[in-house]
Amino acid sequence: MRRPFWRLWGWPLAVGLASGTGLVTALLADGWGDWWSWIGLGMPLLLAAWHWWGPPKEPQP
Repeated sequence: MRRPFWRLWGWPLAVGLASGTGLVTALLADGWGDWWSWIGLGMPLLLAAWHWWGPPKEPQP
């Protein structure tokens, strides 16, 4: 039971955690927090662009 949960929700939880911590550090931290906020908040955008403009998939018969 444990394996299917992490297989389905592992990446969405990781992206949500990164973007959440990116948001908090953007509001509270300075210096290294600026860098982490750019990475954490930019990750969902990069993942969406990667899926949008990724290689075309072969049509299934």
